[in-house]
Parts: sequence; C-alpha cells; structure tokens
Amino acid sequence: MHQRIPWSLRFRFFAALGGLLLCAMAALAAISAWVIFPALQAEERATVKRELDRVERSFQLDQQQLHAQVRDWAHWDDTYKFVQGEYSRYADVNFSQEMFEDMRYQLMAFFTSNEDIYFLAGINPKTGIYQTCRTPINDCSWMSPWVNNMRAAIAENSTDQNSIYAGPPTAMMASSPILRTDKSGVSTGWLFKTRSLDAEWLAFMEVYTGLPLTLNLSHEAAPINDTFSFSGNTVYAERYFPAYGSINHLSLGVGIELNRTNYLTSLTTFRYVLLWTAGLMIMVIALVLLLLEKIVLKPLRLLTQFTQQISTVGADTHGLTKRNDEIGLLSRAFQEQFTCQQQLNAELLKLSTHDALTGLPNRRLFDQRLDVAFSEATATSAPLAVMMLDIDHFKLYNDHYGHQRGDECLQQVASAFNSVSTRFGFLIARTGGEEFSVILPEASPSSAKDVGEHLMLAIDHLQLPHATSPVKPFVTVSVGIAMLQDCQSQTPSAVMSSADQALYLAKAAGRHQVVLFEPSLASRSVSAHNKLL
Repeated sequence: MHQRIPWSLRFRFFAALGGLLLCAMAALAAISAWVIFPALQAEERATVKRELDRVERSFQLDQQQLHAQVRDWAHWDDTYKFVQGEYSRYADVNFSQEMFEDMRYQLMAFFTSNEDIYFLAGINPKTGIYQTCRTPINDCSWMSPWVNNMRAAIAENSTDQNSIYAGPPTAMMASSPILRTDKSGVSTGWLFKTRSLDAEWLAFMEVYTGLPLTLNLSHEAAPINDTFSFSGNTVYAERYFPAYGSINHLSLGVGIELNRTNYLTSLTTFRYVLLWTAGLMIMVIALVLLLLEKIVLKPLRLLTQFTQQISTVGADTHGLTKRNDEIGLLSRAFQEQFTCQQQLNAELLKLSTHDALTGLPNRRLFDQRLDVAFSEATATSAPLAVMMLDIDHFKLYNDHYGHQRGDECLQQVASAFNSVSTRFGFLIARTGGEEFSVILPEASPSSAKDVGEHLMLAIDHLQLPHATSPVKPFVTVSVGIAMLQDCQSQTPSAVMSSADQALYLAKAAGRHQVVLFEPSLASRSVSAHNKLL
C-alpha cells in the first residue's frame, strides 16, 4: 500500500504557481490602485487642460488680432488726418455695416488728444443697425457704457492694449494711440474697437475650436486653477480670465464640455485586461518567448532597417507596408509621414522663395538667381541683362480704387508677366510693392528690349481701368533695362542700380516705355531721379 505524500513536487509546483499568481494579482491590484487609475485620471485632466489651453490660445489670438487691427487703423495717415478734421470723407470711405459685420466689430470710437469724443460708429446690439454718432446719447445711448470704459482707460494711461470688459454686454476691447504711419510727431488722439462676446461670437469660436463653449461672468476674482466638474459620461471644465467693469473682482469663465467616453472605455478595458491577465498569465509566459522572435523582434528589426533606408532607397523590400498588423500600420504611417514631411518641406521652400500675393518669386529668390547668373556670366564672359518694371502711378490707383482692388491689380499684372516669362523662359520676381525685376541670361540688348516690349504690351492688353493715371486710361508699366557689360562696377548690385537708373529715365520721359541703360545716360538718370523725387 502506497503512502500519500502531502508535499509532493506536483503539489508544491501548483502551490508555488498559485502563490505566484496570487502575488501577481495583488501586485496588479496595487499598481492599478496606486499607479494606473491615478495616471488615467491625470491623463484625463491633462487632456481637458490641453483643450482649455487651445481655447485660451484661440481667445488670445482673437484679442491679438483685434489689437493688431486697432494699431493698423490708428497708425494710418488717413486716421491721423480724420481726427484732426482734415479728411471729411474718411467715415464714408472706410465704414459700412458690411465692414463691421465682416470684422465682427461692435463699436469703433475715436477720441481727440483732449480726451473728447470725436466720432463713434457701431452696430446697435438690439436692432442690428449700423449707426454713427458724435455723442453717446439718444439712439446711440447703447454706446455709453463702453465709452465710459474707454475714458477710464485713457485716464489710466492704458490705451495700447486689449482687455475684457464686463459690459453690458461682455466684450473685448482694444485700443491704440493715433499716430502717423511713420509714427512721427505726437499722438492726436486714441482709437478703440470693441467686439461683443455674445452668442454670435460664441458660435464663431465653437466653429473655430470645434468645441462646445460657454461664457460665465463671475463677481469674484479669477481663480488661479481651472475648475473641473465630472458627471457621468461628461466633464465640464472652466478657465477664468480677469475682466474689468464697474464692480471690482470680476472674472470671465470660459467653459467646455467634453465626453469622457475615451477615459471610461480605457478604464473598463483596463479592468478586463487585469482579469484576463490573471487567467492567461501562465499561458502567456509559456508562449511569449517562443513567439517573441517571430512576431515582434524580427519585424521590429526590419522596421528599423525600413526607416533608415526609406530616404535613400525609397522601396519596401520586405513588404512591411503590406502587412495587416501593427508593424504594417507603423510602416504605412511612417511612409505617409515621410512623404508628408517632404511635401511640407517643398511647400515651406516655396513659401520662403515666392511672394504670397502674386505667386511670383520674391526678392530672396531673385537675389539668389541673380548671384548665380552673375557668376555664370562672369565665368563665361556671356552677356547678362536685368530689368526693372514699375506700375505707373500705382499709388494713385490704390488711392482711387482701394487696396483690395490694388491687390487684385497686382495679381493680374503678375499673371500676365508670368505668361510672358513662361513663353520666353526667364525669371521674373516681385521685388517691391509695385516693382518687378527680371533676369535675362545670355540676352543681347535688342533681345532684352524686345522682352521688355512684350511685357509692357502684355499689361496693355489687360486694359485694366486706371481713371486717375495721367499716362493712359488703363494700367501701364515702365521698364528699365541694364546690361552687365555697360556697368562700371561688375557686381550684381551695380547692374541692378543701372537698371534702376534706366527705369527712372523711362519715368522721366513720360512713363509707359522701355529704356535701355547706356553709360552716357548716367548723368541724365541722376537728374531724372531728382526730378521725380
């Protein structure tokens, strides 16, 4: 008869394995309670704070844009003249209900240097009708609370900033001293702009941020920390900003409501993982070493080689991108990211070398190409021509038609220039406001002048109306050409200076013509330059 052994190896093995499993489960429970769950909660709060940061950045960006717009208007010669009573048509030319609605302005106020109201314009928040006033009374009495805040800001000498005012209604306000465009002289007054933080603004910000937003005005000082409120599947978070008004210790709370689905899903998933980990731990330990090399380590090595060789070989020799697992996803994501990075680099290069308005090369690219063309022409003794073109009386065009039409004119002129440059195969760049420059390698004086004639005729064919031009009733250009061999100093700046002198000669001769620089004309170009000045 065999005696039973109470502490057999089999029993001790299962006891040890059971004890190890209990210890592992206890460790998992402790890690979950003290590390994982707090980390998930911290990550959830961090995610909410990132969204609040994004909302705050959008809010601050809106304030900065309003402040920049105020400065742009306040540092404008026309505004300077308007407040001094020298530009009676200023309001008619620049103000309209459409402008206020497009720029989302509620009120614009002009004050003289004596702190008196000079002009008020805005959209009545009750009627939605555009109004202009000299004093905030009667139909314009709705402007009075904001005007009082503006006067208080002038008294406190805080007129070059943006702030939030409690209202009514709540609004952001930006201000700036009124100066000449070159900021010479003393301030002739102050300009204020307000933008109501109403339902329309809130809807705009919700579209901009992609988040549901709320605004709450508190009669307490803005707390330092954000506030969080968790309720079921949602979390409501609020961040406060200091506000100004007739009551001290005001603050504006901007709140967002986010869904907690990701957090709750992660929490539930993690709990299931803990249960399955406890039941499958033994089997996982037995299989992990066997499968590690085949499923993880080898594909990772191939993925490393793929990421190192994609910039030089560019081919997926191991078919990683065709896999339907995580390695395949990583490979495809990396390949897409690498392609996207190349495209972004190409776009960045284009942005740094091309004019944003016209799409033509800018001065930076022009100077680079000029240096290359100059070096090649010097090394081979080949001819080199450069050309400067200027739109005749473009300032009169802008003053008459407005800057928007001026930009459209520049775009059409640039398109016409680009068509000619494509046909003849040369570089044309926008190197100034209405100034363009051309490089013509290996061009003779006659061929360069022929190109100038084509460019001038291309603009003539556009027949862009220019009612205030003393040259023609349509937009025209003047062209100055210089040859490298005609310059006293063999440098890129010298040949461009000669082209500039030829351009001044063309202007002095009545504009709308092509002039080729000659050394004998140098003194005449100086006198022409002085005459134009």
